Amino acid sequence: MAKASSLSTLFGNAVCEDFMAFVEDDKSLSVSREVCAALELSEDATQDGGIAAALNRIEPGNSPKVVMVDVTRSLDPDGDITRLIRKMGTENTLIVIGDANDVGEFRKMVALGARDYLVKPLTFELMKDAIENIDRQSQAVKASQSGRLTVVIGVRGGVGATTIATNLAWIMANEEKLPTALLDMDLHFGTTTLSLDIETGGGFREALENPHRLDKLFLDSAIVKDGERLAVLGTEEPIDELVDVSEESIDALIGEISQDYNQLVIDLPRHMLPTQGALLAAADAVILVSDQTLAGIRDINRITQAMTSLQTKGRILKVVSRVGSERAAQVSKADFERGLNEPVSYIIPEDAKTLTVCANAGKAVGEVATKTPIVKVLRELAADVSGYEKPKKKGLFTIVPGGRKKK
Repeated sequence: MAKASSLSTLFGNAVCEDFMAFVEDDKSLSVSREVCAALELSEDATQDGGIAAALNRIEPGNSPKVVMVDVTRSLDPDGDITRLIRKMGTENTLIVIGDANDVGEFRKMVALGARDYLVKPLTFELMKDAIENIDRQSQAVKASQSGRLTVVIGVRGGVGATTIATNLAWIMANEEKLPTALLDMDLHFGTTTLSLDIETGGGFREALENPHRLDKLFLDSAIVKDGERLAVLGTEEPIDELVDVSEESIDALIGEISQDYNQLVIDLPRHMLPTQGALLAAADAVILVSDQTLAGIRDINRITQAMTSLQTKGRILKVVSRVGSERAAQVSKADFERGLNEPVSYIIPEDAKTLTVCANAGKAVGEVATKTPIVKVLRELAADVSGYEKPKKKGLFTIVPGGRKKK
């Protein structure tokens, strides 16, 4: 840990930004100072007085990221912990020190909001491991939150947006080895499950219509797994039944599913665009798929213009699909880019033969034709939106620990 800085408040109480320990006895004070020195924390990070001192020192909005408190002399430890957590806020972490070597006590402290419970006597190894474990957990949370939301939209019908969304998700899960969820929001005519030869789940519609009931068990009933890392949400609702999909239900669904899958790919039909402004604004990447036609130019420009008012945080990637065949009304690449006033992001070539084999077999393109041009482009696009970097191959003269080249 880096050396902690101090935060000052209107109350005149300075606290260390990263960590502070409030302990009661001389032995614990000595151990805490030793650990803080080893972790390059401020000398002021160790304070005498236990949880009473912590309650006096810490004010709302002015808490160290990690606080360790001794509750052995508290007359009301449960109440004191509750008050301290309220002052610290939900983003900071509390470690409690006590003298009851009891599993029930540990569970009670965790239920009150503490992250960990240490039993006296406090030792160097015990305290150091507890602090470093918080660091490790924080890194794991950041890793899980570093996932990305990719929305794929076909600006015209029949341009291959669903094929692209399905294969991007498959590549992320099977080649990049990232836990990935694929959501097909065409609830009546979606084909993602058909493309992968899997059954549709039974609870997708219920999850969307009842966001207040959404939890892991509910979600698991709607998910269909394709392999170890790819979860697919799709359904085939009766065409005479309207399914109400609100922004709130999509937000709740994404929040729940992102706890287990850090790559989310959503195949969003263009008729849902007017109701999904929040989704588009939250996306890390929005992929607009078009054929190389004048109508495609018009519709990419219209959607891009509409999205500028949403303050979309992510990138807008303009992808031209099914290029290379003699298609009616197809314009040249130069004319298409001139109409967009910028180059297209990716060009996906036509490969009717491979796609026909994939459709008949219910397999992703990467399973059927691993070295074709269409797979190459899809892999590049998948890595672009997922942030994946292919590991470098180790050669004869690879770097070994210590920074010297192996001879």
